Amino acid sequence: MNSRITKTILLMALMNLVLAKEYRGAEYRTIQSFLNGRYEVRMKSAAGSGVVSSFFTFRDYYEEGLTSSEHWNEIDLEWLGNLTNKVSTNVIIQNEWGDASEVFLTVNPHLDFNTYAIEWTPEAIRFYEGDRLLRTISGQRADSVYHAQKLMMNIWQPTNTGWVGTFDPGILPVYVLYDWVSYADYTPGGGSVGTNNNFTPLWEDHFDYWDTNRWQKANHTWDGNNCDFIPANVVLTGGYMVLCLTTPSQTGYHGPALSVEGDQAALPGEPQLSPAYPNPFNGITRFTYENFHPGPVQLDIINTQGQIVASRVLQTSGSAYTQMNWDGNNNQGAAVPSGSYILRVSDGEGQSSQKVLLLK
Repeated sequence: MNSRITKTILLMALMNLVLAKEYRGAEYRTIQSFLNGRYEVRMKSAAGSGVVSSFFTFRDYYEEGLTSSEHWNEIDLEWLGNLTNKVSTNVIIQNEWGDASEVFLTVNPHLDFNTYAIEWTPEAIRFYEGDRLLRTISGQRADSVYHAQKLMMNIWQPTNTGWVGTFDPGILPVYVLYDWVSYADYTPGGGSVGTNNNFTPLWEDHFDYWDTNRWQKANHTWDGNNCDFIPANVVLTGGYMVLCLTTPSQTGYHGPALSVEGDQAALPGEPQLSPAYPNPFNGITRFTYENFHPGPVQLDIINTQGQIVASRVLQTSGSAYTQMNWDGNNNQGAAVPSGSYILRVSDGEGQSSQKVLLLK
């Protein structure tokens, strides 16, 4: 090999070592850009102070040959690892960082798989947890988001501790799991899904393999990010797409074996809830759970604002079915208003939840 080429390669390798960030993250992004539509995901975010998991759209203006942030457009759902009952929603437009707002969820997003959606129309941008509307952004900010954007997911470690909390590298590796992602085009008056059936499904990916015609594995970073994105930290296994946050010496996925069977929301070994009956109910609804781990199990009743209105703790021996019920009262014994509530059972290993409707 030519000595000049050899020196160049060695110099580039040395520069990479010098410039490399402290940690390794991951990002999975579409090759194609999309406009108005419904972007939906079923996922479980990563826990840990200083860690961010995401599902968002981004105008890749660098790919368009533009460099100024005045071309920046982005619609965000971001899960902060130190928040157990909230998600951050945001819309970033030209030369304005955004309008971030943390919204209450009905589950702990780090313990339970849940479905979320972004609906982007010319009139408004809406964020959903399941079919529950979390937030609507309209007016000038929504009107300013009109460029085609790529759908992206990532896990990273921000430098801004005031936003995400202090990071402890001792928690690494951590992972965010994505079960499936879908996109539906905005077709007002002629669709079949979403708000007022205004969206027409175009594709859905269950991550059985890396579709190189649809997805790219990122290899970049930016100021304010303590990690480099590397392709090795995007792992498709057991029907999931796993994004990994690791040290440089332990990249890739090293967690328990994953397996998707049908449309299960819980991984093996997590507490399982039977369907509540009756549901809807007026008076008392009954249900059973099977807990695989001896010890305390907590039942929480959560309203649509993400507030726990009733809770109790039971001791279990493990691998036993236990009958439970809820009478529609809060912790003070007072009746709660009619409406939707989440029954959530959790232990030290995981959680399971379901929705019930109280009628009066």
